[in-house]
Amino acid sequence: MTKDKIDRDNSKFIYQQICDIILNKIKNREYKKGKLIPSERELSNELEVSRYTIRKAIEELVHQGYLYRVQGTGTFVYDTQGEKENKKNNSKQIGVIMPYTDGVNIEILNGIENALDGSDYTFILKDHFNDYKKEAEIIQFMKSQMVDGLIINPAEDQKDSTAIYDLKSEKFPFVLVDRKLQFCHTSCVMADNINGSYEATEYLIQLGHENIMFLKGHYSNTSTIEDRITGYKRALREYGIEANDVFTYDEQQSRDKINEQIYNHIEKNNITGVICVNDIIVIDLIKMSRKYEIKIPEELSVVSFDYTDKIKHLEIKLTTVNQHSDIIGKKSVNLLLEYIEENNQEKEIQQIYQSCDLEIRDSCKSLD
Repeated sequence: MTKDKIDRDNSKFIYQQICDIILNKIKNREYKKGKLIPSERELSNELEVSRYTIRKAIEELVHQGYLYRVQGTGTFVYDTQGEKENKKNNSKQIGVIMPYTDGVNIEILNGIENALDGSDYTFILKDHFNDYKKEAEIIQFMKSQMVDGLIINPAEDQKDSTAIYDLKSEKFPFVLVDRKLQFCHTSCVMADNINGSYEATEYLIQLGHENIMFLKGHYSNTSTIEDRITGYKRALREYGIEANDVFTYDEQQSRDKINEQIYNHIEKNNITGVICVNDIIVIDLIKMSRKYEIKIPEELSVVSFDYTDKIKHLEIKLTTVNQHSDIIGKKSVNLLLEYIEENNQEKEIQQIYQSCDLEIRDSCKSLD
């Protein structure tokens, strides 16, 4: 067998030549569909190129749908024929892809499980840890497992990813949950974050607060966050409050730095009310209040989204916006099964907004 070589005088990038070599081996059945290909180290030694270049080529082929990765095992050739055979066998399985399996996502999963209970369908769960590259790999893995459809809570940063757009182009049944994507108009089920945030802000205004801060992390940039900011600003505007204060901090800093940044901003701007974008952010706020001995609600009123297990056991019972994540999970299943059972991903796109409720507890105080 002739050894494959990289032509360094070729106008093609080296990683593109590697892609061609791998594709030829798939075509010639040296790399068999559904089977493991050599490791990055083995390919690096064979082709006499860096592992970084091998990795780039593999990532490109994963993105194109020729390969998929399984964490801790390796890289496999995507088996489209196996998928066709499985469709004949009617697997009745859906894939669920989440950023993390905690907090709100646990509630969504509970809803998914309840909706599938008693049906013929089961589900496979994978986490992408907010990494769009990992998400793309999982999508290919799920398809290799011949799932009938996907429910996806997408990674935050999608600017360099086409994995979800490709699903739409392929007419593969899928539904997004919790957040939508600006570049890809598709079916999704999410909370009515604009009205939920509006109601939270309105509540603080009616308690006499005008210096109200919206607190978010630097790494929180999704349609969900944008909608919550929109609702906050709309309430201030409609009540004639000109100032709006969206404060963003780097949540990956040290605890002391986080405490200092939040405290200084509150003191400098005479903030009396805070809306926290989620449970993670409100925990940072509570930790800051402990350090600087700020009393809630006597000195600072606080509203947060998501009454999850993380915050249910805090010393203060927080007023929260309840987005009914379990219902979101149930509705996502119902919508996906419509697409699967009718075999019609081209039916009208549906964007379902689940109404939110403001649960008033003990973390807000009237200024009157």
